[in-house]
Amino acid sequence: MKTYFYRLFLLVFLGFTFNGWSQNEEDALRYASQEISGTARFTAMSGAFSSLGGDLSAIGLNPAGLTTFSTNRITGTLSFYNTENTASYFGNSHLTEYSSFDDNIISMDQLGVVWVYKSNTSDWNKLAFSLNYNKQADYGNLVRIQGTNTAGNSVVNYFVDQANGVQLGDIKIGTDETTDFVYQWLGENLGFQAQQAFLGYQAYIINPVDDTDDNNVLYTPNADYNTVYHNNKITTTGSKTNFDLSIGGTYKENLQLGFGLSLINIDYTENNTITEDGYNASSDLQFLKFRNVLYTEGSGVQLKFGGIYKLPNNLRLSLAYHTPQWIKIEEYLTQAVHTEFGNGDIIEVNPNVENAFAPYRIITPGKLIAGASMVLGKKGLISADYTYQDYSNLRFKEIEADVDSDYFDNVNNYMNTNFQAVHSFNLGAEMKLSELSLRGGTFVSSSPYKNSETLYANKGYSLGVGFDLGGIVIDGAWIHSENDTYRTLLALPDQAVINQTKNKFLIGVRYDF
Repeated sequence: MKTYFYRLFLLVFLGFTFNGWSQNEEDALRYASQEISGTARFTAMSGAFSSLGGDLSAIGLNPAGLTTFSTNRITGTLSFYNTENTASYFGNSHLTEYSSFDDNIISMDQLGVVWVYKSNTSDWNKLAFSLNYNKQADYGNLVRIQGTNTAGNSVVNYFVDQANGVQLGDIKIGTDETTDFVYQWLGENLGFQAQQAFLGYQAYIINPVDDTDDNNVLYTPNADYNTVYHNNKITTTGSKTNFDLSIGGTYKENLQLGFGLSLINIDYTENNTITEDGYNASSDLQFLKFRNVLYTEGSGVQLKFGGIYKLPNNLRLSLAYHTPQWIKIEEYLTQAVHTEFGNGDIIEVNPNVENAFAPYRIITPGKLIAGASMVLGKKGLISADYTYQDYSNLRFKEIEADVDSDYFDNVNNYMNTNFQAVHSFNLGAEMKLSELSLRGGTFVSSSPYKNSETLYANKGYSLGVGFDLGGIVIDGAWIHSENDTYRTLLALPDQAVINQTKNKFLIGVRYDF
């Protein structure tokens, strides 16, 4: 079953002060950001490839690099990774580890092909076309946030706040009604806030002030506490991928130009469960578990333009521009509540209903990439890239004509005021020793937040190796990254800072024909 919200769409958001499916800057940053990923050679050099070309993932940076290829090529790359997340919450730190092996043995990071056409009768002496699949971000992860909330905030308060203003008669289950029927009816007729009131009332988390009056709209907590202990487990899966169609040409040997179209796909699932206990011994409620599973599907487009100019002494300069990504997002949510009481009672409220929210768009900021490189003959090369992207232009946009845009306007104003331009630097090098190539790189990007130097900033380094077997090249790479993010706990206004380190390993095969 699916419950659709259109005219009541704003109620979904006004009723929330926490992260999850309510669209805020955390979601915008998740879907706008991308990692260094693709071919093993590209990754081993930390993605510093915009002025080099000759690599299928480099074309995603600058399509002008297409005509660096001298022959047709097929490339495929597989990867696996592991992460360590340290969550800090009210003075408590908790470490969790995640491996991509937990969900899949190994995944495809890149698969593509290039066709090269040479001409001796035109100033455009080389044309090339490519099709390439490239992963932009891995969403598989596990974070666990634990600690005693000393600010007086409780999940119980969330249900009280949501219930106040909802009539008691609407959240009762009639003689011939079921939990699924009432939960769905509330979503279709009264909105998301009434559904939350229903969950809290049916799980005995809240009590009506007057339980004899079906018109009662005031509620109190069925819990007594000074502080409570939280355990918020967030398990995510999915990825963001691009399918690039590119064309490039070389004009009079020195000037390379290219154009690309990216088709973007987002697949994201989040299982977000919070437990709460530590109530006083006199409290009726002694344990609460609130689970929300969010399914997100996204699709979008982006255009890319670029050029490379070859100077004397094997020096190359490049400039590329990526338009904003226009990504349509559709989200679906299921919920369940489990409660335990001092008298031994256990309550489960688990509606078999999938809420489908009105679709919306995320519009990412455009991106400008400048690069320089020097090819050292057959000995190797060195390359550097600089990327500018103004995150204050990141924004949401409603799609449905009858959806009130006030909430999106508020979030967009927040991002415009608090976000800034992000500056990224990538440096990579390759040394060739006959059939063996050794590679390395480093990268750093600044924070999109004006008031923070570290939040969502990224840094790391990479190493790799290539073996030329004569027509077939096998590449391997390892990349290490570190960043700090934050996470708002489910049904709470409080946030945890997440320090993440990630190690990714790739192996790829190149075949020229």
